Amino acid sequence: MSKLMSRAVALAAAATGAALVLPSAAHAAVISQAFAADSGDSCRYGSTSGTLSWPQGPVSPFPTPGVGVSGKVADRPLPIDPGMICRDDGYASTVSFVAYLGTTEVARQSRTADNGTLTFSFVLGGTAAEKGIDRVVVQVCRNPVVTLPPSYCGRPVTYLAPTAA
Repeated sequence: MSKLMSRAVALAAAATGAALVLPSAAHAAVISQAFAADSGDSCRYGSTSGTLSWPQGPVSPFPTPGVGVSGKVADRPLPIDPGMICRDDGYASTVSFVAYLGTTEVARQSRTADNGTLTFSFVLGGTAAEKGIDRVVVQVCRNPVVTLPPSYCGRPVTYLAPTAA
């Protein structure tokens, strides 16, 4: 291999390595924030936990246009529960995620489990939230599976967009 060709190969390898190491605007940093909420009843029939992923943009880090949400929602009794910790009460548990910018609701999604656990992963907002998201409210509610309501909900938990360091 000639010196010129060897040098060209070395330069190409170095450029490829630099492209893999240097972050681009399309690969902005993400700040992860744990979340949790429950149905507020004595047995904790419904519960959720997981991670909110707030992307940090190149110009103004927050509010962000979309928040990644991944986690699980559980409704008791679970197959792994020992004995009869919580009897089957005929209700399912639904977790709701509501994104806001100021006082305006920008996006909403929910997931439901009945006597088990459901894992989920989605982006809350995205292009529908062009103006941004400054907080996400997470709440677990219980709704009857067969009969008519009443339904009930646990305390809503608010998660603010993290501030840039």
